[in-house]
Amino acid sequence: MANVAMLVSNRHDPDPRVQKEAEALVEAGHNVCIYAYDRLHEIEEQNEIINGVEIKRIRTEITPYGKIYKTGKGLRKFRSIVKDKLSNSDIDVVHCHDQDTCAVGLWWKKQGKGKFVFDAHDLYWTWLLLPNPKSLIRKLGALILKRRDKLYARKSDLLIVATEGIGNKTGYKEIYQKWGKESLTIMNAENKYDNSWVYPDTFTIGYFGNLRDYNMFKQLIQAMLLIDDKKRPSLRIAGAGAESERIKLLFEKYPEINCKITGRYEHSQLKGLMDECSVQYCLYTSERGNIQHTIPAKLFSSIACGKKGIVNSNSLTSEVCKKNNWGWDVDDSDTKEISKLILKLKEEWDSISNNDSLFPFGKFENKINWDSQAKKLVKAYEAL
Repeated sequence: MANVAMLVSNRHDPDPRVQKEAEALVEAGHNVCIYAYDRLHEIEEQNEIINGVEIKRIRTEITPYGKIYKTGKGLRKFRSIVKDKLSNSDIDVVHCHDQDTCAVGLWWKKQGKGKFVFDAHDLYWTWLLLPNPKSLIRKLGALILKRRDKLYARKSDLLIVATEGIGNKTGYKEIYQKWGKESLTIMNAENKYDNSWVYPDTFTIGYFGNLRDYNMFKQLIQAMLLIDDKKRPSLRIAGAGAESERIKLLFEKYPEINCKITGRYEHSQLKGLMDECSVQYCLYTSERGNIQHTIPAKLFSSIACGKKGIVNSNSLTSEVCKKNNWGWDVDDSDTKEISKLILKLKEEWDSISNNDSLFPFGKFENKINWDSQAKKLVKAYEAL
């Protein structure tokens, strides 16, 4: 069995995908230690064990999210500290979650000390484009990051991606195939929950996750304002992220929209939050180019809790929703169509009888759960 060092550039409080993968490996007999970057010095427990997974949180000087130069400087220091800690260890595999930790994995491999696993949660370089996809400076930075991504993928002993194609829509797997690298798809599926679904009395749109796409909420507000105030649904938002304060201030400007916002939550609280919504809002700004090839983790979470989602049209997510009856798609740039869909769902909800309360918008089957994905991961490690 292997000694595995996992790296993640967040504080791991815990990060659901990273923790699920680590626990699957521990259950299979491997030893796993997660090195996490507590960039804001927020967690008192610098070292702890969660379900058999050892966690070591590393601090540099405080590094705010969204600041390009400071983020880059902080990440370099984080990687340097991890290298020092690994230097005299007997680690067999360095498992890097996302591109910004891959320098350590490639370094470890070049030292001849073990294997390098690149776990690509998304198309990392596109995040740089999110605040302003038309910025020439950001486009140049994204191009540099994309080239590094290709290098890390090709040099890795195992490449893990989060999606693969459905119908005529491509996922991350096909993108890396074009670059000459085969990969293993591990979807960011949710744990199984029991079928005791709970719904609010009134139609409520939920969003539970990372708050870093400011424009999607700006668009949502514009769509909501097109609906008569007597028919306008409620919103329930929870999470933290680089744009959380700006998003909160944005909603405060529109008190006519009934929106309850709370901050960071633990994964164990997810089911309770999902019980407060009727559907989950998974409609992201597509201009930066990542959304067409991904399936948001919050959609898997929503389906696991009996709620369908509102998703981007002309995307991999819309294909999986059509295939499994998981929700409705709409053009994220068309405010009027978003508004019409929300109003339509609100009217359908109001007309539902008590006999239909278990699946208000029709039955569906959750064919993708974490157990199946965990087995694929364990098998891949056996091959390593």
